[in-house]
Amino acid sequence: MLLMVLATTPAAAEEPRAPTVPSKVSQDACPPALHVVVDPQELKKQVRAAKTTTGLRKLLHPLGLDSAWERQECLLQEGPASAQLDVFRARIMSADAQDFILQARGQACDALKLLSGVVLHPLSGKNTFCATPMEFLPGVMESEAYRVVFSFENLTDPVRQVFRVEETDADSRNEYQTLSYWEAQEGSLRSIFTIESGNHSGFVNGSTEAKVTPVGDAFPRFLEVKESSRECGKFIDMPSGESVYESSCRDAENEVRMCYRRKSPGAPGVYDKC
Repeated sequence: MLLMVLATTPAAAEEPRAPTVPSKVSQDACPPALHVVVDPQELKKQVRAAKTTTGLRKLLHPLGLDSAWERQECLLQEGPASAQLDVFRARIMSADAQDFILQARGQACDALKLLSGVVLHPLSGKNTFCATPMEFLPGVMESEAYRVVFSFENLTDPVRQVFRVEETDADSRNEYQTLSYWEAQEGSLRSIFTIESGNHSGFVNGSTEAKVTPVGDAFPRFLEVKESSRECGKFIDMPSGESVYESSCRDAENEVRMCYRRKSPGAPGVYDKC
């Protein structure tokens, strides 16, 4: 299932919506600044009803979802806003309990695109959570071409999941694609793998593609990367000083397997060439 306008929608099937179990992580393990008390389903209704930047920001501020709004357009406090809050469930921060994943998307700050998110990990106390920002979402942006889709995947652990994030963007001559995986480590989300591809058009043009597939039954799983490149066109300098255009193309393909490892004891886990 895929939403490609401003939404990022998990493509993988979600876990059954079992009752939330408080995390074994103590209240003190979450910094006080990240403690939030919120009813996700009630907030979802309130976000949909908000019609101004002021009203929307008031709702999102306690979760840190307005952290990227410090720009001139967002000072138009009574400017129109229209947004919705997507609420998902997955085990991201630990294997002990399901988290709430909240994504705010729509328009705010004088018609800028809004796309922001947070992972809420349950603590003791009703509707009490530790809020972890989803830093791979841009907040507010101007690019009409930017798209991002995320899903949940068991990649490094059989129970705890990671985010698989696919981004696309474009300008007049270039289109960019970025695939990344993000894992919860030491209370925050960290990128453990990133690969970029895209294409450029013009007299000299080229393209790169990368297909990434998790493989293996044991955890952490391997990442199998199949990549290809095509470069077409070049200018050749002649003895007379003239440049002659040559339209031929050059193709290359490669396969590589990536392993999840720590470069030193206690270091963050990342994917690197096996």
